Amino acid sequence: MAAKPKDYTVIPLSTNPSQPREQKRSQVARARDSLEQPFDEEFWNKHFLSTPRAFRMTARSQASISRNMKTAFARGQIKFSESVKVQDVFAKGGLSWALAMDEVRTDRLVMEYKEQTLQVLIRDWPQKEEYKGKPELIASLEHQIDRFTEIILDKDKNGTDSQPPEEHYKFFRVDEDDDQRRPTILHLAAERNFAHVAKTIVDHYPGLLYMPTEEYDDCRELLPVEVALIEFNDETAAYLIGHMRHEWVHDLFLCKGGDEKARFSFGEYIRHPHMKRTVVAVLDRLISPHWPYLPRKKDRYNSDQEERGIDMAWSSVPDDPMNYHFFYHLLDSDECGRVPKINGKINKNFTVKAKSNLHYLADSNNKEAIQHPVVRMLVMTKWRRFAHWWFGLQASFYLFFLFVMSFALIYGSSRPDPLKYDGKADGMRAFCEIATVILVMVYFYAECLQADKEGLYRYFRDPYNYFDWLGLTLTFLVIPLRFANTKVQWTVASIGFLFNFLRVFKFSCVTRTTGLYTKTLAKIVYRDMTRFMAVFVVIFLGFCGSLYISLSAMNSQALFSGFPSVMLVGIRALVEQNPVDEDYSKFKWLSVLIILVYMAMVVVILLNILIAQLSYTYAEAKKMAKLQYDIDRVLIVTKLEHSRFARFNLRMKYYQEGDWIGEVKLAKELLEYSEDSSRWESIEEKLSLIR
Repeated sequence: MAAKPKDYTVIPLSTNPSQPREQKRSQVARARDSLEQPFDEEFWNKHFLSTPRAFRMTARSQASISRNMKTAFARGQIKFSESVKVQDVFAKGGLSWALAMDEVRTDRLVMEYKEQTLQVLIRDWPQKEEYKGKPELIASLEHQIDRFTEIILDKDKNGTDSQPPEEHYKFFRVDEDDDQRRPTILHLAAERNFAHVAKTIVDHYPGLLYMPTEEYDDCRELLPVEVALIEFNDETAAYLIGHMRHEWVHDLFLCKGGDEKARFSFGEYIRHPHMKRTVVAVLDRLISPHWPYLPRKKDRYNSDQEERGIDMAWSSVPDDPMNYHFFYHLLDSDECGRVPKINGKINKNFTVKAKSNLHYLADSNNKEAIQHPVVRMLVMTKWRRFAHWWFGLQASFYLFFLFVMSFALIYGSSRPDPLKYDGKADGMRAFCEIATVILVMVYFYAECLQADKEGLYRYFRDPYNYFDWLGLTLTFLVIPLRFANTKVQWTVASIGFLFNFLRVFKFSCVTRTTGLYTKTLAKIVYRDMTRFMAVFVVIFLGFCGSLYISLSAMNSQALFSGFPSVMLVGIRALVEQNPVDEDYSKFKWLSVLIILVYMAMVVVILLNILIAQLSYTYAEAKKMAKLQYDIDRVLIVTKLEHSRFARFNLRMKYYQEGDWIGEVKLAKELLEYSEDSSRWESIEEKLSLIR
């Protein structure tokens, strides 16, 4: 396990006695005013005209200066003499004009603010009035601050020709009088959501990732990543998490020891609409590559030589590990970060009714997270261990329900009096009717439980649930209508029969073939058919009204029994591609013209456009169906494993903290050797797709 933040020794800086708070505030005010101070003649003469080494500007160096600089020369705004050393700033090492100007500005800032330069840049500069409420300006400002930070940290770590490395910012903290938390520069960047600045800081001083703030009053110590998580700064939090050790990230979202709850709820960030990168970064930290021939890293080492030797061994590590360790504990934990089992024993503090983080992922719109290898491997493991068997059992029971319902209704509709039962066939019908009523009541109860567990909003987002209630309700209404001895019972029964059979599609995920096919068809119906029908309805209603009115003008309305008959003819022209009438001599010229225009628009234009759309959508929907199939399988698993009772809770019974997975197994499971890949494709080519 990872060491606690306190296990790291923080070397305090020797600072001068604290200045009065009023003096520090005036210093901050001066900082905000002087950060964008122009390069005037006084500045250049003061800092760059009195240098010890003489230099005569060459024609090449003059050509490298921008047009604006030449204009400044002509106007006399910048003066040079033979002793000027500005060339060392502009042309040394082939620096560009922009980088040279950044060097000059950072030199001026360091001379004025000393060791507090980065504090002023990262914390105080964005607080200026002109940047408040203007995120587009903050983005450009961050880019400039990042350039300044890189220059300052590079000099601080590597030194210059005239100054040795100081590594001052390696342990820098804000003064206690200014901020009682005493954050580091990485804390300041995380609080501002300056991801690029944070990257620059981590590149120079990676140890700042694990340096917390100081504890005061009721405020605990905070790591830089915790500051980013508290502020919901997605980009910065994702970057910091991606560069931390796996154990440290796990400890952020899981209970440790006797803690009642974790420091952060992973489910909260899954549900947050603007924290998708952070969620994916956390999932990445649930995969730990394993090289069995390398020594294990430690939190503490016996000597510097041991630490150096292990670091050198890991520095030569190959890009492709032999095995991976997948952690599943975070995805199966409850909202407080408690796992179902600890060391194989049931965790008494675990909340059985709580939804898992896997459940929240299934309900989110984060497609990248749903298709993450950790999520897919966990779902596949659960699918094979228990979900597929239970889901198949549910599908079998439903097929039995359809069988008894079909026999009861179809055979009953053929009897002159369905209330009379004579013979063995009617006895079988009576048994099927009783079984149908019992199963309808069972499914009513199951749907109510599902709505209570998922919540009404999420429950009614699933279109299959509407089919469930319509089919069950209409089937149940047949009972009172039959005793009322009315023919309406067969109308209700026929509609209910149709909806109950449509419910079969909710079990299509029992196999991958049927699951992908039904998802593809659903995409076609949802996308193309709705758009086509919207256009067709406009043309259809216009045609029916125009034709019926034209018949009235020609005194030919007797050719149809009424306006509904005209509408039926228009629909048959589309579905059956039949003409409006076999003999057009009955119609006048206007009616014939309207009929021909309608047939041309519907049969020739609209139907051909629909066929072309269906071909394109099928190819596109076939690819998206794999994602939807994965989502549906996650939903099925989370529904099956969630139970109010610990004894029947499959999530607790089949809990698995993690698993070792090799590359070959990972390729087989994730790629599933789909039809998109060639059968002659080697295993190495398949592995390259998932690396």
